[in-house]
Amino acid sequence: MIEAVAATNDQPPTQTIVHVDINSYFATLLQQETPALRGKPVVIVKNVGRTCVIAASKEAKKLGIKTGCTVGDAHMLAPNVIEMPAEFDLYLSATRELKQLFESLSPQVEIFSLDESFIHFTPIRQLYLSPVAFGQHIQQKIKQRLGSWVTCNVGIAKNRFLAKLSSEVAAKGSVTQVTQDNQAALLASTTFDSVCGIGFRLGRRLEQIGVTVPYQINFLPDDLLFEQFGPYWSLELRKMGRGEEPALLDRAAEELPHMKSVGRSITGYKLCRNETVLKSTLYNLTAEVMYKVRKMKLAGRLVSIYLLGQDQSWGTHVTLQYYVRHTNEMFKVIWQQLYQRWPKNFAVIKLAVALHLLKPWTEVQDCWFPNWWKQERVATAVDSITQKYGLFKVTSGLLLNTQIIRPEVTGFLGDKKFQFA
Repeated sequence: MIEAVAATNDQPPTQTIVHVDINSYFATLLQQETPALRGKPVVIVKNVGRTCVIAASKEAKKLGIKTGCTVGDAHMLAPNVIEMPAEFDLYLSATRELKQLFESLSPQVEIFSLDESFIHFTPIRQLYLSPVAFGQHIQQKIKQRLGSWVTCNVGIAKNRFLAKLSSEVAAKGSVTQVTQDNQAALLASTTFDSVCGIGFRLGRRLEQIGVTVPYQINFLPDDLLFEQFGPYWSLELRKMGRGEEPALLDRAAEELPHMKSVGRSITGYKLCRNETVLKSTLYNLTAEVMYKVRKMKLAGRLVSIYLLGQDQSWGTHVTLQYYVRHTNEMFKVIWQQLYQRWPKNFAVIKLAVALHLLKPWTEVQDCWFPNWWKQERVATAVDSITQKYGLFKVTSGLLLNTQIIRPEVTGFLGDKKFQFA
């Protein structure tokens, strides 16, 4: 039995952060929904016909299948692997369920990504026997909310960096607490591919100077760190080596007043020169962007477009004198002003559109043109239908007889302001 430690009144309690990471989120939720998939190696692709694995089940990972590999490689490692398309609506719905659950347990919750959250334990420390007991309670609650097949890792530490690090490397379904006694061992045994903020290139540069785990950074002099990594990363790496919270986690958790831009891109199956297809695709992307903008009660005035081919790319933008918030307004700019500048000298496989310089609609001067108000009434009516039945239940004739590009969510959940609006 783990005993609770009473905090003295004359000394503020030490901060305790709990990091919750759902195991193999995309695949596990599909296994929960479809019992026939449970216990089997499953890989997730964005859609039928895609070849890149964006997620793998616990069973697939044990066979060496990793995120980012091809479906062909996955079948070589496991001939019986099951390929499934992603169900983004399911993932987002589950994350919203988790958000409600965590916020019912603690007044301080940070949704870090689709499958990860930080929960502040200090405000509720008197309600539980220990942080570990709280972690076990969370695991039980998640199973009750999402299903018995859903497991999670819980990492507990004095800051977000160590809490996340411990849950990343621990056994699946475990509760792990970082203490003063085991902190150094954690930092000395964790490779940089499990450290938040350390990408492949930075990891390679550290490896080149003989550093393969965070704890080794403590033995590097300040001038060498500065020389090798510059003023920003030399300080960030120093903090990581000591188990302190780096600034990059503060920025990731920073709550901005509103989003500064909204964009949407799509990568096709093959190169395309068909202008009818390109036009409908651009309209499809624009409609999703503008729905998000309106839902967040924003408007913007910098419109951009980007096209990518096999070995060529092209992009441009325009800053308008007025703010836009209707699909037809933005698409008119995209198609008539921007797309027509493209020399059409290569086939396209990726398209992207975005609206920048966003501002709350309440701060934008009203437009008094009758046609604008007609568009506003139409948009309001369509949005009410979308809110109830989903995007593209009502849409333009430009999308007739085309395959609708459905909304997606990224693992990092960069559009939190929209998704939790």
